[in-house]
Amino acid sequence: MESTTVIIREGQPSDAVQMADIFNYYITSSDVIFSNRLRSPEDMLSLVQPGFGQYPFFVAEDPEGRLLGYCFAHRWMPDEVYARTLEITIYLRHDALGLGIGGRLLDRVIEGCRRIGTHRLVSFITEGNRPCEQLHLRAGFTLRGILPAVGYKFGRYLNDAIYLKEL
Repeated sequence: MESTTVIIREGQPSDAVQMADIFNYYITSSDVIFSNRLRSPEDMLSLVQPGFGQYPFFVAEDPEGRLLGYCFAHRWMPDEVYARTLEITIYLRHDALGLGIGGRLLDRVIEGCRRIGTHRLVSFITEGNRPCEQLHLRAGFTLRGILPAVGYKFGRYLNDAIYLKEL
């Protein structure tokens, strides 16, 4: 698939079904998500719905409407003192990696965050997830710390890397 066949558009509630499919693939096959609980479309909708119209949310799809990835910003912490710091969530369909889709999605979300006056972006990445770490570094995030052995999946402890970007 060539990157020219990828459509980047604003996310919609109807994307929740395919978002759950993408997310659940990683739940069962990878340690990039610190969870063992599969998500329903309703679960995915509950993650993005609070930010509809308030925070940037973009998806990538092919011309047939198959979701290739999604990226959205959301509150990092519930307390109002953190309101200008948002967290980034990004996932790509496993068979759509390495096509530049992640960079395009992340760039759109970062620009949207800049427009709404966001001060900082934070992203938590399983340490050792090189493609995701490189994606964030290329977008101007810097590694700010490691939370050692905070996740346990597939019989081993995993570190969470904290990436930060000042806008």
